[in-house]
Amino acid sequence: MLAELARPTLSPLTLLVGPAGHGKTTVLAQHLARHRGQTIRWRPGRGTAEVGEVLEGIARRLRAPLPLPRVSVEALALVIERQDEPVLLAIDDLHLVHGTPAEAAVEELLLLAPPNLRVVAAGRRRPLVNLARRELADTTVLGPAALRLRTEEIEPFLDARLAPGLATALGTLTLGWPAVLRLLRPALARPPGPQPQPEPGGGARPEPTELLAALARGYLDREVLDPLPARLVRLLERVSPVSLLSPVRCEELAGDPDSGRLLGELADDYGLLEHGPVAGTYQWIPLLRDRLIERSTTRRAPPVPRAAATPPAATSPPGRAGRVELRCFGGFELALGGRTLDWRLVRPRARALLRLLAIHPGRPVHRELLMEALWPHLPPDTAARSLQVAVSALRTFLEPGAGRGEARLLLRTGEAYLFRVPAPGGGDLQRFESALAEALRARAAGRRDAAAHALRTALDAYTGELLPEDGPAEWVVGRREHYRSEAAGAALTLAGIELARGRPHAAAGAGARSVEIDPFREEAWRTLITAQERCGDPAAAERSRLGRARMLLSLGLPAGPGAKGTPGSDEVTAVRGRRHR
Repeated sequence: MLAELARPTLSPLTLLVGPAGHGKTTVLAQHLARHRGQTIRWRPGRGTAEVGEVLEGIARRLRAPLPLPRVSVEALALVIERQDEPVLLAIDDLHLVHGTPAEAAVEELLLLAPPNLRVVAAGRRRPLVNLARRELADTTVLGPAALRLRTEEIEPFLDARLAPGLATALGTLTLGWPAVLRLLRPALARPPGPQPQPEPGGGARPEPTELLAALARGYLDREVLDPLPARLVRLLERVSPVSLLSPVRCEELAGDPDSGRLLGELADDYGLLEHGPVAGTYQWIPLLRDRLIERSTTRRAPPVPRAAATPPAATSPPGRAGRVELRCFGGFELALGGRTLDWRLVRPRARALLRLLAIHPGRPVHRELLMEALWPHLPPDTAARSLQVAVSALRTFLEPGAGRGEARLLLRTGEAYLFRVPAPGGGDLQRFESALAEALRARAAGRRDAAAHALRTALDAYTGELLPEDGPAEWVVGRREHYRSEAAGAALTLAGIELARGRPHAAAGAGARSVEIDPFREEAWRTLITAQERCGDPAAAERSRLGRARMLLSLGLPAGPGAKGTPGSDEVTAVRGRRHR
């Protein structure tokens, strides 16, 4: 990073752009300490807007005197030029003057900058400075990716010895966000010697990734989301169920025709989204997305007061849960007969147990698998007691008032437990699986219309990746990838059926959905391009070719369209599989 800041450049400007807590101020201080020459550090105060405040703030820090308080940009540039040494001006928190005359004064100073002036400016969003101007054409912009910690840097940064694979998990969850990772430092600081064991039935100590999510909530709200314009926060909350963001999909979810522009603004100006592998798409910082899902869920179903958490017997008779509606795609939701559930009454590990059982709806999961997934570091007897306590707490929470043996939702069968989702409510996993099975039967019987209808039903049920709030937990990753593959395959099959029926526009929509779900599916790209060409939309087809080429290049495969050696689906799948191992 510091070497990048010190490289020779024709432009007087270098920008550090990233969300709060990405170490911009630290990098500025380190760069100032290494500079040989005169250094000036200036930070606007909140409410700074006038040109005079900027010019006077910089002028007071120069070694040569300037006539105050009526100093002009031209006079300031002239005095800097007369300095007998290089001048480095470091501006911190430039976002505080975004869109004001003060920011315009900074731009004017950059355009008039003498050869001995270098400016390094840091802020939470990209300034409204015209970098297309010839004077600023070589500006270096260092975004969040350059400021974040690499996986191998996380353990030294935390000054703690982490369990194997934990640094990778934390890096995946946070994308190396320094301030968020710093929240873990006190929690990971353990005195030498044996650690106290948890009391029987008291549950296991939270995993660092689970602890990080809890600690980061307040920080993300206070430092990242609350300062954002309300419209951007609303958009992020509304589209949080979607794993790979695309302007068209987000416009449907948010009902905002400016969704495409706003997504670009969030990625390029604020650094809160990453550009995805498909052209024009965006990816999440997983921890930020998890928080947004929590916030949007809370807004949709605000928790009831603690005293009202247990409904009267007339509303929910003992042993009867009423209509059950379960959602696992795009985020966990459970509704029982219209009753609002206050999840604050349930411990995090018990909630995780319910989610684990929910992704196997109606199918028993052996107790040893549950213990290994949720309490892997505890002795078997302690893990068994923790499982029993969690099951008992969930039964009381889900079916208050039910006596022993009267539970209808969380059942024990032999040495296994199952979560039962009775009709007619059902769950999205069951609707997805049954629709795929119906599509398979219809295709085998040659009923294309029925197959297309069933595939659309399955895709309607797949509203996002499986349980995104559980991040890289081992017990969900495999099933998450299974359903993602099944959904992408369903969309691809639907695109093929629509092409065969002579409906290229419908085929293009299904092909785009397949690519959105799994951008590394080679056949989906080719089908999408074919459909777009048949629609008479060569521009869209060309954009898809570029997206396919970027995908292949990201896998280290040749991307020449139609050239010899262009990889097929099997080779793409093989390379992708090797990368994921």
